[in-house]
Amino acid sequence: MKFALIHLSGPHQGKTQYFDKPLVSLGSAPDNDLVFPAEGPQEGIPHRVELVQTDCEVQFRNHDSNHTTLINHNPLVEAVLQDKDLMQLGPEGPKLRFRIRAEAYAACKGGPELLRDALDVATEARRAGRGRVRPFVGQLAHELRRNASHTTQMLFAALLVLVIGGLGGLGYYSYSFQQNYTRQLFVLSKELESARITQKDLERRTIEERQRLQDVLHQRQTELDQLAAQVEAQQQASSQASVEEVRILEARLKTLETEAANAEVLIKRYGPSIGFLYVAFGLFDEGGIPQNFSKIPLEYMGTGFLIDGKGHLVTNRHIVEPWHINPSVGPLVEAGLAPKLLTLLAYFPNQPQPYKVSVLRVSDQGDVALGQLSPVPQGIPSIPIHPLAQPSAIGEPVMVLGYPVGVEALLARMDEFTVDTLLRDSGHDLKILIQGVANLKGIRPLATQGHIGDVVPKRIVYDAPTTGGASGSPVFNSRGEVIAVNASVMTRFGGANSGVPIDLALALLSPES
Repeated sequence: MKFALIHLSGPHQGKTQYFDKPLVSLGSAPDNDLVFPAEGPQEGIPHRVELVQTDCEVQFRNHDSNHTTLINHNPLVEAVLQDKDLMQLGPEGPKLRFRIRAEAYAACKGGPELLRDALDVATEARRAGRGRVRPFVGQLAHELRRNASHTTQMLFAALLVLVIGGLGGLGYYSYSFQQNYTRQLFVLSKELESARITQKDLERRTIEERQRLQDVLHQRQTELDQLAAQVEAQQQASSQASVEEVRILEARLKTLETEAANAEVLIKRYGPSIGFLYVAFGLFDEGGIPQNFSKIPLEYMGTGFLIDGKGHLVTNRHIVEPWHINPSVGPLVEAGLAPKLLTLLAYFPNQPQPYKVSVLRVSDQGDVALGQLSPVPQGIPSIPIHPLAQPSAIGEPVMVLGYPVGVEALLARMDEFTVDTLLRDSGHDLKILIQGVANLKGIRPLATQGHIGDVVPKRIVYDAPTTGGASGSPVFNSRGEVIAVNASVMTRFGGANSGVPIDLALALLSPES
């Protein structure tokens, strides 16, 4: 009968040898059919082990009483070998797999046997510190070429074609996805780059904002002077003017003076409670790997206000989740990227160091969010908010206290030399620029005034002028109560603004707060 020995380790590792003779000897003696030199760690190899065919069986006999042979990990002197038995010549010696098949064994290994033999060789190679993949692939290729039947070779060839085809299809899909993804990143980069504030743009916009502030102050003072002059002229020429005309002029003058006085009082009382917010977010893939937008930071500015001594801050939802207002981010989110808030800092007047803000809750009813300052501020007054005793009315005067126009408005109130120094030292880094302004105590909110134009559910419309940066500002009524959180500019309605009623912010506070 024919039998085979597959060398799993030792000097003949990977070979399969076939025998059709009554006796086969193996060991360290030089006159054996298979010689295994007893060197190094293999000193325990028996001198002579015989495999003898008798009565259609193959018997194993160890003729070396000083060295053991293991059959299936058990030390034996004699045994009848069975198909797939594992034989090891000595405790550290080479391992061989004993196999018995029909007469055509040498050319008829099946697929399972090929895989099993290749795995055995790879396992022994890994134990020897030579890795597992390369020995497995090499042994499998050798077995297919030398010992597999034609049918087995065809099956493995077909399987290989399927695997290569599948990998090719997967590679093409990955390539197409990557190309599309790259195009989307390129488009986003271009859009962000076109919208980015360069140093020259910032200098120009700062000069424009400084001029605008001067114009507003001049216009307001001119209006007051004209009204005062008209009142005085009408009083002096009372014979030519009606009492009603004088009364109207005096009421208008008193209203302007009262509004200016109220604004001054609110700024002095609640100005320290108004925080300038710096926001930055990034985009991450499914594995949590951030995408590289280091040259084009995804940064925003806004306003938030402190409402209690526990460090709670109210602002807009679109400030703490700014990706919702960036149309360029939508296609990338659909492509599998996830936006994540990276930095949210609050700078308060006369406070050089910012406070970190963590988002506690966002409203699903309106554009409002609740944050928590860390550490909890000490010595900063808060703006109390509570349900209003009476609803807001159309025509009622309002004041918005925040940071309209963002960092440009802060720079516009500084002298040109200081602005040039800040711009130079910041090196186009918005975060560094804001920190420089804070170090110079340049974080101070602005007050804009107007009147309520409409009151509808979940929105109050007013004409107090605000722009980007004032999102999240508190909106006060004439009694100094917060009635809304400034949310958006309604450009289609002549620059009117809308705010979220304060009740939606109150709903975010937990009962114990």
